[in-house]
Amino acid sequence: MPREREPVQLANGLLKNAPPLPPLLRGARRRWVSVLVALGLGQAALAALSAWALVTLQAAPAGSSALLLRALVLLVLTALAVGALKVHERVVAEKLGQDYVHQLRLTLLGDALTPGHATSLGVTVARTTNDLSSVRNWVSQGIAPLVVAVPLIGGSLVTLAVLHPYLAAVMAAPLVVLALCLAFWARTALIKTRRMRRTRGKLASRIADTVTASDGILASGGTTRELRNLREASDGLVRIAVDRAETVGTIRAGGIVASTLTTLLVAAAGTYLGLSPGVTMAAMAVAGIAATPVLEIGRIVEYRQTCSSARMVLGPALAGAEARRERARARRRAAAAVAAPVGDDLVHLDLPGLTDDGPLRGRPGELVRLVSPDPAAPREFLRRLLELSPGPESERPDSVWAGGENLRAVPARRTRMLLGSASAGAVFERGSVARALHYRRPDLDGAHDQETLDLVGLNVGSLPRGARTTLRRGGEPLDRSDRARLALARALYGAPALLLIDGLEGDLDDAGRTMLDRVLADFRGVVVMIGSDGLAARLGAREHRLPGLDGGGRPVTVGSRDRDAAEEEAEDD
Repeated sequence: MPREREPVQLANGLLKNAPPLPPLLRGARRRWVSVLVALGLGQAALAALSAWALVTLQAAPAGSSALLLRALVLLVLTALAVGALKVHERVVAEKLGQDYVHQLRLTLLGDALTPGHATSLGVTVARTTNDLSSVRNWVSQGIAPLVVAVPLIGGSLVTLAVLHPYLAAVMAAPLVVLALCLAFWARTALIKTRRMRRTRGKLASRIADTVTASDGILASGGTTRELRNLREASDGLVRIAVDRAETVGTIRAGGIVASTLTTLLVAAAGTYLGLSPGVTMAAMAVAGIAATPVLEIGRIVEYRQTCSSARMVLGPALAGAEARRERARARRRAAAAVAAPVGDDLVHLDLPGLTDDGPLRGRPGELVRLVSPDPAAPREFLRRLLELSPGPESERPDSVWAGGENLRAVPARRTRMLLGSASAGAVFERGSVARALHYRRPDLDGAHDQETLDLVGLNVGSLPRGARTTLRRGGEPLDRSDRARLALARALYGAPALLLIDGLEGDLDDAGRTMLDRVLADFRGVVVMIGSDGLAARLGAREHRLPGLDGGGRPVTVGSRDRDAAEEEAEDD
């Protein structure tokens, strides 16, 4: 098995040995590529048929004749057939590009829902829109035309060779010269494209940061300063884009010149060789049809270089995504196989690196507050329980039991029944309030909706459509306190055995904090929470001490990068 070469960042901004994208020729895409080849051969055959009609036409007498009429009808039908094949070619090419990008998009979005994912929202959006558009353009408007062009040009050269070998030679000459020029121009275009994308990514990050901090900028009177900085960054992007346009324009001009020369040189060769007007005319028609894809070669090379630049971002991202998914699956398989704990505790939580002094055990009605000299440790504990964090490399798997069931061995829907979680800053998926309340709990028939909402004091009657009101932008039109109430209602609904509370009191108003005290005190399962000293004292919660992450070894996020790295990556995009 060949050894994989490590990616190397070159001084010109290119990434050497970038991980490849997934193979294109898989499943239905193989059939579509075969169809494109057939379409190219079909167009070549129509070009040959046109040539035959033109050669036949020279035998027609002057004036109207049956031979002239048949030849004209044949030429018109051939032109219409070429047009029909072009339409079909475009449709198949779009299917090819969209199907491939669909695969990549699902991989990237799946990575966003995988433990260890550390890429920022802006970078994820940029990858699933701009970068994937570059890939789609290359596949559907680059690869597909090339697949058609090769048999079309090859077939046309054969037709010209049948008419006269020199005709094929003169048509091939400008194509060879164009190929040699593209070998040089293409790399220059790639370097400039990469530079432009990185500059554009930095500008996008700066704009996002500025808009996010707009309130602070306005309050501090920094509008002029921020606009000046953005203008300077934008001016830099303009200069780079104009410089790149010169190279791209040269490539496109090369395609146009080569395309024009193929037809002109064929006509000149016909005259020089003393061929009959009919043969010369037929050769020009064949060259004209074959020159169509050559005319687009500049655009195709541009798509190719843009895709290559995107690949330097997508390749490492997709490779990292696959590593993270495989590691998450391996950890879950190992955790699913652990033996049941001894004892009759309702909850048994043992996470390597966080419970080395002993697992967290809980009985019905017990409240446990997580404490640690490291403020990050309690939150890491909850993230590990919810499989949001991959945790450290360890031979000892997690042991997470609630209600007598191994949460790593049951389906996700069953986990949702056994474990409820509510945290500060809750962000809800797009959908109605009722859907948010029942999320992943289709077994709930809604009979207890109002009872649950009343329990947390959430009045949905004031919303425009009550419980059918659609939540947008993470939870609007609910305010921060009502979002916390809805998060708590969702966590409580169905009476799970284990309830996780993460700083929820900070989002609640005074009445909400009173409600939280009452709800947690009456909860019949086990509550594991991160909360204030006051809340713990009022509830009589016992403490479970966790080691500091730094002292005990901060959990390593294998296969992912920290936030700083993600931000640097955003600039690369």
